[in-house]
Amino acid sequence: MRQKYLKGIMIVAVTIVFGSLVTGCMEKDVYNPDAGKQPLPDPDEYFGFETRGDVKLLVNYDVPGFTALVEVYDEDPMETVEGTPVKKEGVEAIFKTYTDNNGKYEGEMHIPTSVKTVYLYTAAWGLPRCVQLNVENNAVNFDMSVKKQKSSTRSYLFNGQVPYTINGRNHLYSLCKWGEAGSLDGTYLKSVDKIGDETPLEVAERLMKFFNPNGMSGVNNSYLYKGPRVTNIKITVETMLDVIFLKRDASYDNTFGYYYYKTDEEPQMISSVDKYIVFPNVKLFAYEGKYLPILKCGNKARLLYFDEDGKASEKFPAGYTVGWFIYADGFNGYYHDYDVKENEIRTKELRTSNEAFGNLNGFVSVKDEKSGKTIIGVEDGANQSYCDLLFYVDATPEGSIDDPDRPIIKPDDGKDDPEPDPVEPLKGTLAFEDIWPSGGDYDMNDVIVEYRREVTFNTKNMVTKITDIFTPVHDGATFSNAFAYQIDPGQFGKVTSNSTGVKVESETSSIIVTPNAKGSIGKTYTITREFNASFKKDDLKGYNPYIIVKYAEGQKDRTEVHLPKSKATSLANQSLIGTNQDAYYIDREGEYPFAIDIPVLGFKPVTESHRIDSEYLDFSKWAESKGTKYTDWYNNYSGPKK
Repeated sequence: MRQKYLKGIMIVAVTIVFGSLVTGCMEKDVYNPDAGKQPLPDPDEYFGFETRGDVKLLVNYDVPGFTALVEVYDEDPMETVEGTPVKKEGVEAIFKTYTDNNGKYEGEMHIPTSVKTVYLYTAAWGLPRCVQLNVENNAVNFDMSVKKQKSSTRSYLFNGQVPYTINGRNHLYSLCKWGEAGSLDGTYLKSVDKIGDETPLEVAERLMKFFNPNGMSGVNNSYLYKGPRVTNIKITVETMLDVIFLKRDASYDNTFGYYYYKTDEEPQMISSVDKYIVFPNVKLFAYEGKYLPILKCGNKARLLYFDEDGKASEKFPAGYTVGWFIYADGFNGYYHDYDVKENEIRTKELRTSNEAFGNLNGFVSVKDEKSGKTIIGVEDGANQSYCDLLFYVDATPEGSIDDPDRPIIKPDDGKDDPEPDPVEPLKGTLAFEDIWPSGGDYDMNDVIVEYRREVTFNTKNMVTKITDIFTPVHDGATFSNAFAYQIDPGQFGKVTSNSTGVKVESETSSIIVTPNAKGSIGKTYTITREFNASFKKDDLKGYNPYIIVKYAEGQKDRTEVHLPKSKATSLANQSLIGTNQDAYYIDREGEYPFAIDIPVLGFKPVTESHRIDSEYLDFSKWAESKGTKYTDWYNNYSGPKK
């Protein structure tokens, strides 16, 4: 009996054990993507290791009817060569866009978070060429619609009536009062909106293609010099004269004005002739923390004639000649010179249109056939370009100041082929850790790929072409890993590539750049996508780059490593996500990413199996600050510890 009882107990026990084993096997066969996972905090609680961020950009050139190409740089793109400001070679913009037809743009730039100062550049003549601006409150703002004139620290009293005495000893007077930096008020300046069928900015651009078609320093236009008899304006009938500012391409802050004399009594020395300042500081703006407008393309001033009793008239009598002068770098707007105070006029370097020798004469005049205007070109002394400043003279009655001996600008002069669509570059380095989701050594050197993206767009800011260039530069992995990037399906475009190994993976809206990064070190892969201008550049979506660990073509449930907080493709093994050390492609402690996008080329890989912060010492400080400090950590490589 006892034996039967024990035998029964053993049978029950064996049954229970066997049943448990069967049940366990059955549970493992049922897929549960959350099996073995620990609950993760919300992704917003993790720093995403972003090295770029969105910065608002507001540009308002306040020029109705004109579209300008705007370029933003993280270093000064200009230099002065032989007295002429020119654009440096090899400096690339970090953002480009066209304004609307009123010279205004409002949008966002996706730029490195380390950038605290930017340089706003436009090649459009008559607009501020290059403006240094600070990134403040995650925004950059440049607004030329501001009209306020600041009070001046000048010592000139501007007492009495026009003309105001500036320097009686030098026979220097002024038609205007000015404020800080030479700023002028609206009661003195008027504006011209149209010159025939062109805006003043369009005229300025066309003229500069005549005077300096290649935008280079040292251009020689001395052949336009014809002496004072042609350069100066002869008054043959009673005439009203306006001078209209077109552009400045000078490094000097010049003071511009006019004088007059009886045509048959040309003076031997202009220094003893009364001279009248029209524009104290021929400059578009001053910027010392805030934008201060001074002159704008199309600003107009009426010239005055003063008779022997000092009475002013807007009409010049017949029998007189009007000449021009500048004081080269005459406006002292920045510091206290030894002989003049801030915002006063230096009278050392007088250049006039009556100089007998062309190399000393700072002026030429030409007739622009298309607009019918007499153009005054000014040279402030460094070369003979005669386009440091450009003005035109408007006469009433029209045509009364024409001179048949004046050089003529034909409508086709300076005309060239249409400019190609601009290209906005983006460059950087992608670094991946392939021991995911286990944790690994966080040396971030298992796969390193340099990239360059070139976005071509038209004047409506519609994207027409994107060229992506990838170069694997380092592979410290044991595995053979593929490199790929996922593209928004609506922006895939027509893909072409002459590079071997590139494959379109339609199922994931991805492009496999190389199936084996280790075997592709130093090779360049170029992929072009063309569009029918179907979306705006501002709507361009970012890429989702990733590596595929131990890649095999056609493989499903593959291991993918993406940038932090990016989504895996539909072919990835979803069960790995959030397991072990993974938290949105960040280690669970939030100290390291499994992949990172670095906004520079030439990033130095750390020593194999050394954590990235062991040789980039500011990396951990940057991560601890959640990206607010040490934003240029990647520029400070210390090397391995000795």
